[in-house]
Amino acid sequence: MIGRWAVGEATAGRILGTLPLPQPTVTAPTGVYRPSVDSAMLCRRMVNHMQTHPKGVTSVIELCAGSGIASVYAALAGARVTAVDDTRESVEAVAVNAASNDVTVDVVRSDVRALPRLDPADLVVANPPYVPAPAHMPDGHAWNAGPNGRSVVDSIIGVLPELVRPAGAALLVQSDVCGVTPTLSGLADRGFDAAVTDEVVVDFGPVMHERALWLESQGFIEPGERTERVVVIRAVRSTSAVPRGASR
Repeated sequence: MIGRWAVGEATAGRILGTLPLPQPTVTAPTGVYRPSVDSAMLCRRMVNHMQTHPKGVTSVIELCAGSGIASVYAALAGARVTAVDDTRESVEAVAVNAASNDVTVDVVRSDVRALPRLDPADLVVANPPYVPAPAHMPDGHAWNAGPNGRSVVDSIIGVLPELVRPAGAALLVQSDVCGVTPTLSGLADRGFDAAVTDEVVVDFGPVMHERALWLESQGFIEPGERTERVVVIRAVRSTSAVPRGASR
């Protein structure tokens, strides 16, 4: 079901308040993405996946962790958790937020495009930067994701086969502004059965409003369009699937 939500922390708080877990205390200092509707949607789907999985979920990796809110929720749900982000501010924020909520989260500072070896997990989750940005803007910092908005999303898709155990799953949240179909196709190419599980139309936040005319000029949105569809995609790695183009 698609509704229309205002973007922001208040709406995120209302979503998180429906989860069957204590709502954690999470802080996000300057330079760290503050939990918003996309964060809450990811956490809601993640908790549901963890609590309904017939074999249970014992290990979780969060990429582009930001404040680490998903990592904290995963730890509260009983998983062994590794959080990954490429900035010092985010790594410190995850550590602080884990300690504040009395959970254990292993924190790794790394770009998703140059990950150290990580043990594959039952579940990998990510709320990556996905906002298209002019070429002169820095890539991958909180929301900027290159001229087509896909630089980080595509990098994550590329590493998922090494991070997700056979029969495990990944959950990604993104906007339709950077293209949902390419994400589904990229996951299928790597042996994942992927589908949109959650979606909602949200009003543009400050970053999207500021960039709206540029997004119009590049064809990402229609003239006057000031809403976007945010989706959660679940991708399940089959034990027998062969990536497209591979031989048996």
